[in-house]
Amino acid sequence: MPARRSASDDLRARLVDTAVRRLEESGPEALRARQLTAEVGTSTQAVYTLFGGMAGLFREIVREGFIRFDRHVAEVPATDDPVSDCFAQGMAYRGWALRHPQLYRLMFGLTGGDRVHAEWDMTGAGTVSRFPEAQVAFDRLVRAVDRMREAGRIGPVDPVAATGQIWSATHGYVLLEIAGFFGHPDTESYATKPVLSRGR
Repeated sequence: MPARRSASDDLRARLVDTAVRRLEESGPEALRARQLTAEVGTSTQAVYTLFGGMAGLFREIVREGFIRFDRHVAEVPATDDPVSDCFAQGMAYRGWALRHPQLYRLMFGLTGGDRVHAEWDMTGAGTVSRFPEAQVAFDRLVRAVDRMREAGRIGPVDPVAATGQIWSATHGYVLLEIAGFFGHPDTESYATKPVLSRGR
């Protein structure tokens, strides 16, 4: 039986959930301590007591974003074709980002100003963030790439470096799509069919 959450843990979770919803509805500018705590039914002091201030709350939103993102990608079933599986994860990545564009952009430090410090360090240390939740999500992508390498579907590459290349392409494409640069009526097929046909 799971342990019951304390009152402070419950309040913390409600503040984060409400902040995520307000972010997705209206962007980071909608996140103000006074309005947020009024909606939850607590005082602004709770933001400072539980998170150390709004910067801490923004970091918790980022953590929650990576948890939700990884949970979604993890739902992609594995098959005996590692290339198809990698693309399926990529499409799950894209789908989640398009459904949560404000949260996705905040997770990667593209909004939120100096309140969010992504601290990417992939090329130097093989890690993508000091957020453990982000590293879990990245490691899932690395395993997908490593399966392709082990199956001989790609060359003998460093899985982390190869994942970085695939991630760069996916991330860039997703951001352009969020910005409205791709107006093809069937963007998903338009983007993936030529690549998939070459990967088989």
